Amino acid sequence: MGVLIFFDINGTIIKRDERTDIPYKKALNLLLNVQNSMDGVDTSARSDKDVFTEVLNKHGHSFSEQKWRTFVKLYNEQLELFKDTDVWRENVDAVKIISKLSATEHKLSLITGEFSMGAKYKLEKIGVWKHFPVGGFGEDGFKRFDIAEVALKRVKNLYNDTFDEIYIIGDTLLDIKTARHLGAKVISITTGSNTREELLAEKPDYIIDRFEEIEHLFI
Repeated sequence: MGVLIFFDINGTIIKRDERTDIPYKKALNLLLNVQNSMDGVDTSARSDKDVFTEVLNKHGHSFSEQKWRTFVKLYNEQLELFKDTDVWRENVDAVKIISKLSATEHKLSLITGEFSMGAKYKLEKIGVWKHFPVGGFGEDGFKRFDIAEVALKRVKNLYNDTFDEIYIIGDTLLDIKTARHLGAKVISITTGSNTREELLAEKPDYIIDRFEEIEHLFI
């Protein structure tokens, strides 16, 4: 019995800005033979497959497994091309808190709409992938609740533990709703797509601007 801490990735561990989704966008551009495939598409707190489906529809295409497999191959190639660039950067003091938490008895995991290979590239770039032995990813479900349920099941199976406390750390309103769905406490960080006021309206258990503000809860 212990404490389980789930992290979101974009806007939480990784800084979210116009560079964050460049490899994903380039893969879609190549697939659809267009220049601005994702213009007007909000990717926040959504699974990669959900976003992919919207982009296809936007450009007059229907989803197929063949298109999806082709896109995944193109995306993997783009991730490799960008792995040594600065498209993925640490969000505030994320590396420090994750490194500290990894040295405790707490268990760390991920709930993200990112395809697992994208999550690996992003988190390896800032040196923290090794601290997340398990998680829920974009290929595990179309919507965030489905991904969260898969993540929780995997963690419980891995550690044979039901956990005394579960926390979800994220930057969006959907992270708050996901925490409520799992019966977890939620820590909202104000570095992503929702404002402090929007987050506060959903009454998170904690709201922070930097991770050092919650060190006292876990360390």
